[in-house]
Amino acid sequence: MKKLAVLAVLLLVSACGVKPTPVVAAGPAPTLRSPATAGRGTDLILYFVLADRVAPVVRPSAGVVGVESALTMLLDGPSVDEREGGYTTALPGPSGTIALTPGSPATITVPFPLRPLTGVGISQLVCTAFAALAAQGRYAVDGTIDLAGPDVRLPYQTCQA
Repeated sequence: MKKLAVLAVLLLVSACGVKPTPVVAAGPAPTLRSPATAGRGTDLILYFVLADRVAPVVRPSAGVVGVESALTMLLDGPSVDEREGGYTTALPGPSGTIALTPGSPATITVPFPLRPLTGVGISQLVCTAFAALAAQGRYAVDGTIDLAGPDVRLPYQTCQA
């Protein structure tokens, strides 16, 4: 019995010394929605900027929206209600056609220069593309997408939401 008491005291005294920390807020998690069942619309997910971070915005949709259409809607910017909620964009307005070229990895070609974009703007494009692909039941095989503009090609982009 004495050995058991000594062992218990030793265990209490030999704590690891790591002090507990409070929960650290890191913002919203990346969100992907799966397609809705027959007869219902799906949620279209666009990524805008909220408090200098990329955040998902869910918009109802009558059906599954393609990647090109989702990115075009992204370039149209936040709606009035979304702007009132503090959402902004780091992307230019619509200026031409967006194309998705399948492959490994898939390539999104945009009509505007990519060099002036910030990391937040790149993430808006990539995260919205991943969400649109997931809504179609398709996925980027290796978890990356290439972005191409008239000035540069940015290979192997991932969603940084």
